[in-house]
Amino acid sequence: MAGTGEKPKGRVSQKALAAHLGLSPSTVSLVLNNAPLAAAIPEATRQRIIKAAQELDYRPDLYARYLFTGRSDTVAVMVPEIGEGFSASILAGIDEELVRRNYAYFLANHHGDSALIQEFPRRFPQRAVEGVILINTPVAEPLSCPVVSVGSQPVVGEMARILLDNRLGARLALGHLAELGHREIAVIRGHRWRPAAAERWEGTQEEAKARGIQLDKRLTVEMQQEEKHYRPATPAEGYDAAKQLLSRGVPFTALVAFNDISALGAIRALHEAGWRVPEDISVIGFDDLPAAAYTIPRLTTLRQPLHQMGALAASQLVRWIGGEKPQERDVVVEPELILRETTGPVGASAQKGQE
Repeated sequence: MAGTGEKPKGRVSQKALAAHLGLSPSTVSLVLNNAPLAAAIPEATRQRIIKAAQELDYRPDLYARYLFTGRSDTVAVMVPEIGEGFSASILAGIDEELVRRNYAYFLANHHGDSALIQEFPRRFPQRAVEGVILINTPVAEPLSCPVVSVGSQPVVGEMARILLDNRLGARLALGHLAELGHREIAVIRGHRWRPAAAERWEGTQEEAKARGIQLDKRLTVEMQQEEKHYRPATPAEGYDAAKQLLSRGVPFTALVAFNDISALGAIRALHEAGWRVPEDISVIGFDDLPAAAYTIPRLTTLRQPLHQMGALAASQLVRWIGGEKPQERDVVVEPELILRETTGPVGASAQKGQE
């Protein structure tokens, strides 16, 4: 078939590109869609099609492609809050991996609204979504497409998860404080509805028992949210929790916070009460958000490889969409203890107790 040799006018369709090259539309379609059958097409022809598509600024009609192939190369990411540091770090990993694999994605930010958490998945088929990534988001019903969850939310239907070993992280935190000589240790536990909160509390108790440390119930406080569930934690919650601990008048020399955000709020409350960190009270967080390395003092914490977890979720989802179901539905990554400036040996002034 002889090509026209003339540059098509206006937006170049696949049919017009084929006519320009003197090839059948099906041959051009196979190459541009990188279909398996394209492997049978001579490499010279493949390169000729690709070069012409670039020169003529060919842009595929994605909707027509979806109707023809059932593929959209589009996924959705459900997230509680876009601007919050934890989610933003995971999103960075997701974005990097999906862009590398030529996938588009859109964000469904539910703000902890249970109605939106239920409604968004029902809308996804209308938007040709091929898969979904959940960031710390529970779902009540199985979804009709591959789903990868980042976090310890319960499995619903066919779902893969990227999990952090929260128990190990909690054990590392308490173990670090015990090595520094701390035995009167306060704990700010996470929200009751967070699976990670229960896991970290279990790890804390396990390590305390192993080291012969008695955790005083009066030195344990649970974070509370007056607003909707599934919203990110706030510094105010850590601030209020530390205020509660101080008001009880029970001496402690170290504080394990559920996450970095609550740790920063707690440090503010300790500072206002006249206590120095770490000279009087050591504080350890969890997550290693970007700000943790720039606070004064810099925060000792457990690092979650958030960027890596996001990239793992994206790569696993894309493979699943391509027909490669995950062999292991739970991929567990380990946290890393990051030593900075908010923890230190038991100070002499800390022995006198809070007043």
